[in-house]
Amino acid sequence: MKTSSIDLYAVLGLSKDANLAAIRKAFRARMRQTHPDGRPPEDAEAAHKEMVLLNLAYETLRDPGKRAAYDLDRRAARNAKQEQHHEPTPPPTPQPRVILLDPQVVDFGSLFTGETRDQIVTVRLSDNSTIRYAWALTDCGDFWQVVDPQPYCDVSAVRLRLRVGPLSEHDALGLRSDRLRIMVNDLVVVVPVRINVVAAPPPPPPASPPKPRAIVLNPRRINFGSLWPGMKSQEQVVVEARFDDGSPIRAARVLNPAGSFWHVVSGSVARDTARFVIRIQRGPVAPDQPRRQLTEQVQICLDGVIETVWVTAFITTPLAPRLTLANWRDFRLTLLGWFMLLSLLLLVGSVVFSGVYALLND
Repeated sequence: MKTSSIDLYAVLGLSKDANLAAIRKAFRARMRQTHPDGRPPEDAEAAHKEMVLLNLAYETLRDPGKRAAYDLDRRAARNAKQEQHHEPTPPPTPQPRVILLDPQVVDFGSLFTGETRDQIVTVRLSDNSTIRYAWALTDCGDFWQVVDPQPYCDVSAVRLRLRVGPLSEHDALGLRSDRLRIMVNDLVVVVPVRINVVAAPPPPPPASPPKPRAIVLNPRRINFGSLWPGMKSQEQVVVEARFDDGSPIRAARVLNPAGSFWHVVSGSVARDTARFVIRIQRGPVAPDQPRRQLTEQVQICLDGVIETVWVTAFITTPLAPRLTLANWRDFRLTLLGWFMLLSLLLLVGSVVFSGVYALLND
């Protein structure tokens, strides 16, 4: 067959400056469209001739030597024809319309059981002409289905959404292949569909339970020392309570604000604070309180979490008063009073004794 009389570039739908990668891509696309499996039986002979022509074009253009010789023969034949007939250069042969697919292979990648995924297939003509009619010949396959299948009429492009799954546990693992058939005008386009079914990943380990919040007390133990009934003292101890993680306190209170030898004087209830501060004052001690060491609990509740402050005191006998200037003045006044009272009694006794003695001697 004399190749100089055939425009092999037009056969593949390429320009004359196309590189090897473009030639291979165009050849594969045209072969898929021209294959007899996708055409009616009466077109088998025409399809065979088109495939022979496609193979000739591919074998000639992919070899740099053959391609250069072909281009040279084409130019020489064209020049000779122009010189012989002196006819104007004929217009370039219009490129045949080709059905373009994007993507050419629908690959859903790797999916595990229970997972689903969508892919969109776009079909259009190479010259951007209008597609008279198109539809999917089958709206579902072995592992996929067309979302909202419908016929298309007089559109510039057809967009089909394919969806996988969800896959069940009984689906076989590994690579699986199928084909989507689309009727475009008078041609059937076959689109390969692939998927790789993999085993589902193991479930994540259960999350560890949150660490419970703990109350930090400062101080945790209080020692009031020696106390006795009637003791007058205003000594106070400040106790601070907070959470160890620094979280805010919504509600705080003292569950038992008083004991047998202590009581809370301020801050027994608080809300919406970062720390809870109370003041514990010692005393008073009941008169019938036994003389011994006592340890009692002050229970503090922060947002339902309870912690204890331990309060200790030694209940003893009252101490003898110390001698002071005021005590000495009182002592002197008391001694003087007793002396005057005794003197008065002696005086009265002397008068009475004298009277009795006088009566007896008369």
